[in-house]
Amino acid sequence: MLESSQSARLEAELQVDLRRTNNFLRGVLFLFTGLIVAASVLLTITVFDLDDELLLATTTGIAGILFFALLECLVSRFRLYRFGVEEAFAVAAAVLLSVSGAAIASTLRGNRPGEFPALVALCIGALSAFGIYRRFGYVYAAFAAMICAAGIPFQMALSAEVQRFLVAAMLTLVFVVVRSKRLQNASEHPGDEYGIIPASAWAGLYFVLNLQMSFGRIEGWFYWGTYVMIWFLPPYLGLSRQPWDPILLGIFLMAAVITLRRWLSKGPDSRRYGFTPVRLLTGDSRLLTFVSTASAAFQPEVPAPTSAPGKPDFSGGRSGGAGASGSF
Repeated sequence: MLESSQSARLEAELQVDLRRTNNFLRGVLFLFTGLIVAASVLLTITVFDLDDELLLATTTGIAGILFFALLECLVSRFRLYRFGVEEAFAVAAAVLLSVSGAAIASTLRGNRPGEFPALVALCIGALSAFGIYRRFGYVYAAFAAMICAAGIPFQMALSAEVQRFLVAAMLTLVFVVVRSKRLQNASEHPGDEYGIIPASAWAGLYFVLNLQMSFGRIEGWFYWGTYVMIWFLPPYLGLSRQPWDPILLGIFLMAAVITLRRWLSKGPDSRRYGFTPVRLLTGDSRLLTFVSTASAAFQPEVPAPTSAPGKPDFSGGRSGGAGASGSF
């Protein structure tokens, strides 16, 4: 519906100066840059014999800051966007800063438990990954931040129930906060990202509360609380499958469909968030009906099946020979 001049004018206004590449080359550049970064850091540690924890912490910390500076330079000056190289520098910076923090914590551990370096590394990793997500918008950095944050309570001297409760509370908070932003930006960027992150938080919440899927055995109030939340799953209860399980699943799906359809129908103009139970393309069903009828009418003639020959009837026959005769 646009003229050539209008299309050219719109394309000129939408041009950006970002450097992009396809997903395959992006992955190759990411792996290649990651190998170069890892080889450079390990070579420096090996050549200078940096076995001391303080020297290791200093080297990895400086390398992490250097790679983050290179990342900023590639993005701001050379305008790389999802190019693979700058993403490898981002991951390397977060990992090296976490290693540096763990090495420093190991030297200052004192009477603290053995999990203290891992605790410091997870805290730095969560903050670094979250900062990378906020600065550059890498969704997988948000996933890494959630994973690191979820691992922090397991490095504390707490009971198993309290550890899982803290992780569940953190993931619930992430789900609620990001879900509200998703509702505010449903059809605009970054609404798509705000839909992926809470879904991942919900999956992590289920994994933490499902004591059969995750590790460890817990008794008491926490066990029965999670039992109430997901009691309807036979694999969780360790029960054998029954013949009526598909029937219960079918009843549940029918009830869910009916509830969802009624909920959508009660929205403005029978719509909610772009979804509607009303058939939009009724003409397509009529067209399919016409095509199926026409295909049946114009089928080539099928030859009628031939009747199978009957069995021979030998009753009343005569046999002869040498003057003898008789029926058989």
